[in-house]
Amino acid sequence: MQISKSFFNIRQIPLVVICLFILDVFFCFAYIGTHVPAPLDFKAVRYWDLDFEGGIATWYSAFQLLGIAILSTLFVRKKAVAGQGSPVLIGLPIIFLSMGIDEIARIHERIGKYSDILLPAGSRANTPFQETGIWVFLVGIPFIIFFLVWLYKLRKHLIGYGAEINRLGMGVLTLLFGALGIELLSNFLYHDSSQLIGIALEEGLEMIGATVIFWAVLSMLKKKRPPKLSRV
Repeated sequence: MQISKSFFNIRQIPLVVICLFILDVFFCFAYIGTHVPAPLDFKAVRYWDLDFEGGIATWYSAFQLLGIAILSTLFVRKKAVAGQGSPVLIGLPIIFLSMGIDEIARIHERIGKYSDILLPAGSRANTPFQETGIWVFLVGIPFIIFFLVWLYKLRKHLIGYGAEINRLGMGVLTLLFGALGIELLSNFLYHDSSQLIGIALEEGLEMIGATVIFWAVLSMLKKKRPPKLSRV
């Protein structure tokens, strides 16, 4: 109940998180608003393209994840100073720093291209995954399994952080639903308008998910009297 109440009571949401939510929505509408009336080769439009590696939103998403990694590092240090360090906690900054690097380097997409060799005739052209390839299955699903196991262990170590851990899980699942679920659906979007909405939805969910994660880690860091770690 506590986590749901905070979502609907704006006064309980930190100002920086509200600003991030506003930017998340802004980038989605900016993308749709500039791509509907303008040609795709117009340079100014490219920078608002959510699917363009050098776009503003791509760098924004990377800095979101970097911010999460920094907050996570501060939280891990806080617990270590209190004598409550744990290898499981180190996963917080490592996971989100890795995701930030991937956002810029597009490592998962490169894996998708290289993995085409596993497909019939070494090409995705005659498969249902012409747009994405099979990286979702090679990288995405194993990551979900790894994350759920890690989150379970994290919950057992951080007694008293139930609401924050729930929010963290919701944020990651929202991000992954966009990055994996909508990405997979993009293989079946054939019209320009549906592709446009699909990209906006995919990237929007990723940004909103990252904002929820940022909120969760910020709440963990700001907790005044953090309880002791479980010995389990």
